[in-house]
Amino acid sequence: MQIKHLLYFLFLFTLTSCGTTKSLKQENNEESRLSEDTKRQFDYYFYEGLRLKELQKFDQALETFRMCLSIDSLDAGAQNETGLLYAAIGLNKEALHCMETAVKLQPQNWWYNFQLITVYSNLKNWSGAIDVATKVQQVYPNKEDIYNILTSLYKQTKQYDKAIAAYDKLESLVGIDQSISFEKFRLYVLLNKTKKGITEIDKLVNKYPTETRYQVLRGDIFMQQKMPEKAFEIYQQVLKSDPQNAYVYISLSEYYKSVNQSEKSMEAIVSALKSDDLDVDTKVDVLGQYVEKVVKDSTKLDEAEMLFKLLVEHYPLEEQVHGYYAVYLQFRGRNEEAGSELESMLNINPKNPQTWLRLIQIYLGEKKFENLVEISNRAIDNLPKNPAWYFYKGIAQFQLTEYQSALETYHAGLPFIEANQAGMKSDFYAQIADIYFKAGQKDSAFMNYENSLLANPKNVMVMNNYAYYLSLEKKDLRKAEKMSAKTVELEPKNSTYLDTYAWILYQEENYSLAKFYIERAMDNLTKEEDPGIILEHYGDILWMNSKDDNKDDAKALEMWKKSFESGNKTEQLKLKIEMKGWDRK
Repeated sequence: MQIKHLLYFLFLFTLTSCGTTKSLKQENNEESRLSEDTKRQFDYYFYEGLRLKELQKFDQALETFRMCLSIDSLDAGAQNETGLLYAAIGLNKEALHCMETAVKLQPQNWWYNFQLITVYSNLKNWSGAIDVATKVQQVYPNKEDIYNILTSLYKQTKQYDKAIAAYDKLESLVGIDQSISFEKFRLYVLLNKTKKGITEIDKLVNKYPTETRYQVLRGDIFMQQKMPEKAFEIYQQVLKSDPQNAYVYISLSEYYKSVNQSEKSMEAIVSALKSDDLDVDTKVDVLGQYVEKVVKDSTKLDEAEMLFKLLVEHYPLEEQVHGYYAVYLQFRGRNEEAGSELESMLNINPKNPQTWLRLIQIYLGEKKFENLVEISNRAIDNLPKNPAWYFYKGIAQFQLTEYQSALETYHAGLPFIEANQAGMKSDFYAQIADIYFKAGQKDSAFMNYENSLLANPKNVMVMNNYAYYLSLEKKDLRKAEKMSAKTVELEPKNSTYLDTYAWILYQEENYSLAKFYIERAMDNLTKEEDPGIILEHYGDILWMNSKDDNKDDAKALEMWKKSFESGNKTEQLKLKIEMKGWDRK
């Protein structure tokens, strides 16, 4: 953890703790400075400040401690408490002044010094923080915490040699420790002093000769140093003394991979995954790292699947194992099998919303709307207050033309939307509006589009749909134009939004500008998009744009024919083609 984060959390702990005690105040011998009445008044404000701080009424607490300082500015406890509260509201300059004063008044007080280091660190005044910490070290040479602080500060400022020296002093207090040795190794590597770093690992090996994991780590270091032969020698020694060691098989897998012995690499991974020494979380992590490399080589995908099946076989009741296998199966495009794994997860834990969502998304992507209704119902049975299930169920019912049922579903889900889910609320109202428009209840549709935009004024899709439907009704065209212009401004290459804007301009009889935007829509049309409606609109706009000179008539007819051929086979379009347009007078 970086020093700024470490000190921040400790600072918050100090801020909300019981605070400076009376005994600390008495170290200042305020009795010699204050009369009995003044001391009683000071104590009242001091303890009232502590009470307000405990209630997290920081502004009031700050004012109360400032009253203390107006009575006795030489009280270290009051200075420190005031500094803490200044820091809490972001007044770091004032906080620093108070805390420096507290330390000057009581230079040997551990907590005052520690809090001063915290403020210096928050201000990224590393030299100031280090200066205070080194002074504290002289006062408390046997206190472990100060060395933890110093090492963090030295690492923050990239003074790695000094960090190592601080770790050495800490090690002299606590003895050889894994975390210290690992940190010193890492720092020596950063200093390009790898041999000294290896010496730190050797300390662990020598102190804990039966702990084979340190020996495996020693081998891993040789692998990092491009010395695979030495690494392999160590791995073999570990296997002789501890043939069930799962970690050595993981390392051996990397070794065999480096010398192009893929079969042996796979055997080593399988041995690790079969080992009882590894917990399931570690096995999943190992497998994840292995698969990440394997999937880049399509010839190795079957190997990866074999490993997944191995884990599923060993841990049939582990939710995350089925989850990872489902991700792999979806990667392979085998959604039906992935669905089976997700069903297994639901049998294990039916209260996991992410599993329901993943299964729902599979059915939605494959347009299996009847399955989507069924799985949404099951999700609602298990987690009835999650509005997402009602949303997806409504989508499925809409696609199945069960409009009334979809409407009932959305209204049933609306009460479960939280205040901070404005986007979802907007989407709900948008779906309700679409249903009403489909049912011919235009006023209800437009009212719900308004509700949708009220919940989320930046819902671009709703703005587009609302504007387009207004244009179809030739209603509030100026309002429709403003909304549509906003969508084009936000997404200037979206062919659907460009088409809507062009069509509104057409309805307003601004044919030349409509032609400009419909051609931009055609330019940005992707292969995945259905061109039918845009082509028909293009033909209509061309037809009306050339009413004075007939120059675009032939092209208009061409666009209508292309629209019809693309699948937009409406009677209205068919009539345009047969009549070669319509009377423009």
